[in-house]
Amino acid sequence: MPTQNIMDRLEAGETLLMDGGTGSELQRRGVDVLKGATDILKAWSATSNIDNADVVRQVHQDYLRVGADIIISNNFWTTPSAMERIGLRDNWKSYARAAADNAVSARDAGNPGAYVAGGIAAPTLYFRLGIDAPDVEQMGAEAFRAEYVEHAQILADAGADVILAEYVGYIADCVAAVDACAEIGLPVFLGVRHLHQDGKMQFGEDIRDLAAALEGHPVDAVLIMCSNPQAVTAGLPILADAFDGPVGAYPNIGYNPTGPLVNRPQLTNQLPSAGPDILQTSAYPPSALADLAAEWKEMGARIIGGCCATGPEHIMAMRPIVKGNHAR
Repeated sequence: MPTQNIMDRLEAGETLLMDGGTGSELQRRGVDVLKGATDILKAWSATSNIDNADVVRQVHQDYLRVGADIIISNNFWTTPSAMERIGLRDNWKSYARAAADNAVSARDAGNPGAYVAGGIAAPTLYFRLGIDAPDVEQMGAEAFRAEYVEHAQILADAGADVILAEYVGYIADCVAAVDACAEIGLPVFLGVRHLHQDGKMQFGEDIRDLAAALEGHPVDAVLIMCSNPQAVTAGLPILADAFDGPVGAYPNIGYNPTGPLVNRPQLTNQLPSAGPDILQTSAYPPSALADLAAEWKEMGARIIGGCCATGPEHIMAMRPIVKGNHAR
């Protein structure tokens, strides 16, 4: 368990290095993350927390080994709404707790001074139902709140240091998610998904409006995530100017998880990609991501890591930039 509060380090001006992708890294290492998915993911890597716990812990340990200050628990879709897609809604708490335990045990063994961010993804009903409306409206405010509060409490009880409400697309969902996560008393970070290359949010909303909507709500940092690097570069200066708190980024650099099964364009990184390869990262080798990390740090990013398709090699390359030693 770290002895220094994560917010104290951020408030002191330190820049923190986050880990890279977990679900994509598990798939790269041979874990079945599809569970019957042929075009869109269902519960993605959620079941691996029990079925392949040793691999999950090894992924966390590898990120710690190369210098990550923060690892994100593999709770992305251990939510009730996601586990329902594979018939395991009644058992979601077991998988959620296992994910948190895997991350905390890996942290305690690999670097007790690092932080565990309990990552909870939005229900993302848009992708399953095709209805263009915020999750909080489709589910109802209380059901939406309960999904986050119950999940966040499991993470807190297991030893997480911060709750990361990630992969959120609508402003209304962002506000509702941070309010719910804050109820359990830990710092709350927000991860906003799929920015476009003009800096707009996924559904055309403006980042400035997001920052205004978050005023007075309990959010400690806002991060751009699961967006291609060009979109991060476009959106980060806008976010840094509009949000009065730490900002950061963890990009998607090219992940086509169902590639081996369905050869069709995927938009998980907001750029068309096609073909059978799971990881389509040729444009972003570790050195390129390190160069981008330097740009983002200059733009004001205080937390920098990677999302889909990034691996320990990318985090290792970014470490000297993020932590202040620019020699590579």
